Amino acid sequence: MDKISSINIIHSSTRDYKETLKRCEKTLEENNVAINHIVANKSQKELKKLDASEDLILVIGGDGTMIGAIRDLCHLNTPFLGVNIGKLGFLTDLQLGSLELELPKILTGNYQEESRNLLEVSDKNNSFLLVNEVVLHSGELAKMTSFSLFKNNKLIANHKSDGLIVSSATGSTAYMYSGGGPVLYPTLDVFAIMPMFSHSSSTRPLIIPAEDELELKYEHDEKAKVILDGHNEFDLNSGDSLKIKNSSTRYRLIHPNDYDYFEACRSKLYWGLPIVK
Repeated sequence: MDKISSINIIHSSTRDYKETLKRCEKTLEENNVAINHIVANKSQKELKKLDASEDLILVIGGDGTMIGAIRDLCHLNTPFLGVNIGKLGFLTDLQLGSLELELPKILTGNYQEESRNLLEVSDKNNSFLLVNEVVLHSGELAKMTSFSLFKNNKLIANHKSDGLIVSSATGSTAYMYSGGGPVLYPTLDVFAIMPMFSHSSSTRPLIIPAEDELELKYEHDEKAKVILDGHNEFDLNSGDSLKIKNSSTRYRLIHPNDYDYFEACRSKLYWGLPIVK
């Protein structure tokens, strides 16, 4: 892999990042890597100044910080690497205990790189790029709503449920996972559909190819909420529709050379732990 010689750093605006940033700056200086910009993840004005001239975007934060950075900067086609100062850290690989050991290896070109898909969600007015998922929700606890799902203009089913989750493969270990949905290998170009608390006992999660387009037609009398990556939120009225498809824009992630997705599942989601020790 290519050696990294210049980077931009994005850090969390809500977590205590300063000590980690100092450690990263020291390691980068020792390896003759130039830092062009250091930007807080909420500073939209400063983020817009970044261009594609750097080799890497280093993100200091949790998965939320990484997801926001990807949404804001994926158009640059610059790879992302995360330093985890959050909790789960599925997208932020570098841990604080091994930062000074692992980061220099990556800077010299000893790393894995992968490309992942994004979802594009649009209504009649706007279009959004998503890393994880789009959620339709009735807006109230334990209250059902009604909608219909179409794939490439063909009806899948009419649903009555608390809502719907449509996730990318990356997002399958986020809200979709907590709802009992399938785990998808993150580089697959597919997305998953899961009605939440459906009134039909036959409703099951559905995986469809990313080249298909999904349309949700909302049919309930009362408003519903649409939540994008747990971040943006807007109302959906009766008769409104959403279109969900694979985006032509992709994003690149860098991992340490010994990165193993299933090791992350074992350590972060506690796969395979015995019921009794």
